[in-house]
Amino acid sequence: MKIFVKDKMNLSETEVEIRCRERDNEVEAIIESVRNVEDTLMGEKENGDKVPVRISRVLYFEAVDRNVYGYTDQEFYRIKRTLYDLEEDLEKRHFVRISKSVIVNIKAVKRIAPEDARRLKLELRNGEWIVVSRNYVADFKAGIGMKEAK
Repeated sequence: MKIFVKDKMNLSETEVEIRCRERDNEVEAIIESVRNVEDTLMGEKENGDKVPVRISRVLYFEAVDRNVYGYTDQEFYRIKRTLYDLEEDLEKRHFVRISKSVIVNIKAVKRIAPEDARRLKLELRNGEWIVVSRNYVADFKAGIGMKEAK
């Protein structure tokens, strides 16, 4: 595969053209990735300001005291959705549940390390570590392609 990027200052918005011999699984995955880049959720900052948050920037979502938060490299936002709803919407966008209260962006995982009691530790691209609980290890492995899904 070849990738070409050309800067054109007179465009009103970014355009993406994909040339292929046939529309196979690889091409479909590229199309889906491009479509997902601009997908956003409405987030709320600590001061109450509402801002759109790019889903691709979110490292993980966490449920804490009946609230759901989305964490990016440097900020966090309250998301007015349930973790269950997010899990359903994001399963095809590289997110997988790793505990009762956390859904992680597998593209944000930098390193995986074993943890005691059959758990795993994940180092994220911002240097933060989070734990995959043992009940969700198989789901995580399936999400990253290490194992067949149940």
